[in-house]
Amino acid sequence: MGRTGKDLALDVRRSAFAIAWCVLFVCSGPAGAESFGDLFKRAVREAVAEAERDARDGSRDAGKRADEAAPRVDDAGPEGPALPIPASKLPMAAAASWGTVVVNADGSVTAWPDEADGRPVQIALPSRAVAAAVNQYAAFLLLDDGTVMAMGKNNYRTLGREGEGSATPRPVPGLRGIVQVAATYGHALALRRDGAVFAWGEEVTGLRGVLREGNAPVTRVPGLPPIVQVATAARHSLALGQDGRVYAWGNNAHGELGNGSAGEPRTAAAVPGLEGVVAIAAGLQTSLALKSDGSVWAWGSNQSAMMGNGRRGESSGHDLALSPVPVKGVSGVQQIVAGEGFVLARSGDGTVRAWGFDGYGQVGVGTAGGYHLTPQRIPTLSNVVNVNAGGYRVFATTADGRLWHWGTAIPVAPGRRPNVKSPAVLQR
Repeated sequence: MGRTGKDLALDVRRSAFAIAWCVLFVCSGPAGAESFGDLFKRAVREAVAEAERDARDGSRDAGKRADEAAPRVDDAGPEGPALPIPASKLPMAAAASWGTVVVNADGSVTAWPDEADGRPVQIALPSRAVAAAVNQYAAFLLLDDGTVMAMGKNNYRTLGREGEGSATPRPVPGLRGIVQVAATYGHALALRRDGAVFAWGEEVTGLRGVLREGNAPVTRVPGLPPIVQVATAARHSLALGQDGRVYAWGNNAHGELGNGSAGEPRTAAAVPGLEGVVAIAAGLQTSLALKSDGSVWAWGSNQSAMMGNGRRGESSGHDLALSPVPVKGVSGVQQIVAGEGFVLARSGDGTVRAWGFDGYGQVGVGTAGGYHLTPQRIPTLSNVVNVNAGGYRVFATTADGRLWHWGTAIPVAPGRRPNVKSPAVLQR
């Protein structure tokens, strides 16, 4: 029997009040001059608007939603308090082999696909974008209504569906209420507002949290509690639980799962002895965690000097960290990101330090080639409020709204442009 308009209206009201209480007690900041009643009324108004958007028919001008006839992804699993969809008035960028995507302060999107002619392209979207992720084949755009749009090639079903690739963004089927997307190589992860994690794309054993292949295009990662952040690398993934613990799954050949051993792929499990974590990052065969005290911890491979301990290499397994170890030379850190063999840490004073592989200038200290075995402060950057990295490209947003980049040039085409060895303002 079909659902009536009255049923939908009731669902809208229920969702509105549930989200309103979340906004009031979980997602909102200090009330300031607003009274309790004013704050709650505002939360209800915002919640009603959001619930009505969710209740409307999902078809959009961008070729309609691809998931209208698609089966729902598996939703079985624990749920946590609703997480907020990110919102920022500052630009951010993401990059990988597909190219570079910039989410501008107004929610518009500018892209430089590496296979194009080198000119920036404005991406048409049905609503405002709030974040982006890029892998080897595609770009993923998170919209302010929790929809994930994907464009590019569909190798390994990296667009989250069957069929050919798409030069224009189309929704990833079955995903609703998404608050974060992470991507690299041929796969991607999405975090839903209730803390559930979904995976799609390349089906390397264990990468989706199961030790088998042949999955549906989008599947829920099993064995996880409610999650607040996800990160993924070439062959393994991480998730940060609401309990402050880190959960890891996928390849473990280099100890990147942090369970004290190196060996076969594993399903999701907590990293032993690691608590009080507030952020995570996943890099080339390496995992990192940021604790609430501002310290950074790393485990896995040190082939690219991502441990920051003054050494590099894995001679007879000597430099494999099978359990988390502290990174020396950084403190007061508020954000960590990992690229292809290198790490960046943003401190509370707005400075950034980087270490690891510097083949393309991505450490940002004016050099290109070799490795930096310990954290190096990037001298030309200050007042940084956000950093991001993908492939061999790095981005930083400063408090004045400028977006900086270094590493592999943007765009690569036409011709092979020189690497950017120190931060430069991205012209767009």
